[in-house]
Amino acid sequence: MQTDFSLDDFPVGLVVTNLHSTEVLQASPYFYRLSQQQPLTTSKLGQFFTPASKILLESFVMPMLLHQGHCDEIQLTIDAGSSVRIPVLANARVVSGEPAIVYWAISPSQQRDTLYQQLVDLRNDLEIRAEKLEVLSRTDELTGLLNRRAFIQSAETLIKQAQRSGVAYAFFMLDIDFFKQINDQHGHAFGDQVLKDMAKILTENTRSNDIVARVGGEEFALVTFDQAEHSANFLAEKLLSAIRQQPIQGIMVTASIGCAIASHAPFEQLYKDADALLYQAKHQGRNRALCRLFDGS
Repeated sequence: MQTDFSLDDFPVGLVVTNLHSTEVLQASPYFYRLSQQQPLTTSKLGQFFTPASKILLESFVMPMLLHQGHCDEIQLTIDAGSSVRIPVLANARVVSGEPAIVYWAISPSQQRDTLYQQLVDLRNDLEIRAEKLEVLSRTDELTGLLNRRAFIQSAETLIKQAQRSGVAYAFFMLDIDFFKQINDQHGHAFGDQVLKDMAKILTENTRSNDIVARVGGEEFALVTFDQAEHSANFLAEKLLSAIRQQPIQGIMVTASIGCAIASHAPFEQLYKDADALLYQAKHQGRNRALCRLFDGS
């Protein structure tokens, strides 16, 4: 059994310095191999490090040693010459005496830094993926609008804000007329493009803070606040006019709209009321909008 041990065999740079002058009193061969420098008759600890690390030693590490007597896990960089920089981790302890001395343990941290950077990159990648998944979970894949679940969450929030502000809000339900015939005559790929173009028309003719969503096959929903009855009617007619004025995929497309306006009614009631108005609009011949003021207070 081996009983002879040497500190020179430890894979860590061991250094002893004067606390006040930082003169190197003793250093292990490993430290000199790590720093790729030769032992000098007189040297100070700072000369082994880059200018930035030397500043850190003088302005932070040494004052901490003077006040606390120890310093743990300080990241420094050794200047090994020829533009070689070696990241290291330093731990230091003060031993009182005359003169007071500091025991340093300095170990390379290149592998740790690489692993840390990999972990940072992985975390960033996971955060990006999580953000994308969050967007996907809230977005209708075909049109890029909010899906039904996200629409309900956003609309409920907007309605609560409007109620606190004391302003009216409107809930629109829009359905493309005779959409089944479009699919049957032109194919589902054509129908999908019609849905995309309809989504574009709706977003281009509403405000950025309005909430627009695709909530069913050919059914869209819109919630907007600060809407008096006349302005809700105006918006509904504006949307219908925009749809009528431009052929979608080369064919004329129309839509029907049901719109419920309120200042106190809850989301669920508005949804039900707008849907009923939409049904009436379609029953009365389609290509029209029906709006009604509803107060559920």
